[in-house]
Amino acid sequence: MKLLLFVLILLFLSACEFLEVDKCLDRGGRWNYEKGVCEFTDNS
Repeated sequence: MKLLLFVLILLFLSACEFLEVDKCLDRGGRWNYEKGVCEFTDNS
């Protein structure tokens, strides 16, 4: 039971990061994996 809970928590955390990265890319940004943030460039 503890193993199942541990696996579910890992899957949830992985899915959260995936969704953040996906949202960043959809908005035209670039995901910085080292900092864990979405970055945008100013192309004006």
